[in-house]
Amino acid sequence: MLRFSIRCTIGVACGLAAAGCARSTLASTAGDELRLGAAGAFSTGYGDMAHKGIELAVEQLNQRTGTSAPRVTVVFRDDEADGGRAVDIAREFVADASIRGVIGHLSSTAMVAAARVYDGDLVALSPSATSPDLSGISRWLFRLNPSDSMTGRKLGELARRTTRSQRVAVIYDNTSYGRGLVEPFLDGLGIAPVALEPIDPSGDNIAVNIAAIAKQNPDLVFAVGTVSGPPVLAALRASGVTAPILAGDGWSGIESSMTVRNVSIALPFASSEERDDAKRFVAAFRARYKVDPDAYAALSYDATIALARAATGRTRAGTREALETMRDIAGYATGAVRFSRTGDPIGRSMHLLRIDGAERTFGAMQ
Repeated sequence: MLRFSIRCTIGVACGLAAAGCARSTLASTAGDELRLGAAGAFSTGYGDMAHKGIELAVEQLNQRTGTSAPRVTVVFRDDEADGGRAVDIAREFVADASIRGVIGHLSSTAMVAAARVYDGDLVALSPSATSPDLSGISRWLFRLNPSDSMTGRKLGELARRTTRSQRVAVIYDNTSYGRGLVEPFLDGLGIAPVALEPIDPSGDNIAVNIAAIAKQNPDLVFAVGTVSGPPVLAALRASGVTAPILAGDGWSGIESSMTVRNVSIALPFASSEERDDAKRFVAAFRARYKVDPDAYAALSYDATIALARAATGRTRAGTREALETMRDIAGYATGAVRFSRTGDPIGRSMHLLRIDGAERTFGAMQ
């Protein structure tokens, strides 16, 4: 097993505007109520999609008829994908006795930082945090997206099989998420990359990194990031790099903001899925927002439903126990919801969405 040095920087900020309480609480607070918190970088494109997924789930939960289930309300807080901000929000949620559980955090950086605050006090169900550091970090933390330790290695093995001259360049957000996906990717790749470029997660000041990659004339680029996705893709193509790009799930929805060609993204969900529950979710999302949902929207929708089911009629401790034993199979966009002892999802894996202009193909990762 090969090991490569991943450079780390301290205190890198996302450069996003502070949002505090990003949006108001959903639904009425009158009568019987189930209050949940939600934390993520809701001021970003991917965070906005996650917000929409949560919002849609709440609307559907509150449209139930013939049941005694309480109305669900959600208190949103924007953590800006920043660890320090995430800790402050986690403390706020823990101190609010009316909050039964938390949907979030969306990013690995925020979730890793906040996990110790929730531990022993309040359940957090992350839709999309994938850092290997989260596995088993707390009995009060669960997530719906598979760990990058598994996904990264499979992507590395795929890259080695499919590249012609095995000239692979790597560019990644220098964050917990970025490093957590790149390290197992490099193990799976098994060869030294021709370029290994850590960047500011905002996508700023990447000219030197892009130039280093272009100089090596790679036949594949592996890219990991969230907000940095559009500027990285635009800069690579502008520099003359026409090679295929293999990207982590943080690039979900990138095609909504720019033209994307010859890019494959590892995802747990795409709007072209054929499962009945997925098709129902996609149809409802399109009707409500007039756009296709991405993986962040679908995972956040599912996290809201799962947490509401677990928390209804239960204490905070009871909510944790209900998630530990949950074996739900129906009503979710991304599939059945079950968790291992480490809080990781059971039976979930990534697929590849290939985007080449208007052409989309989605299938199992070979």
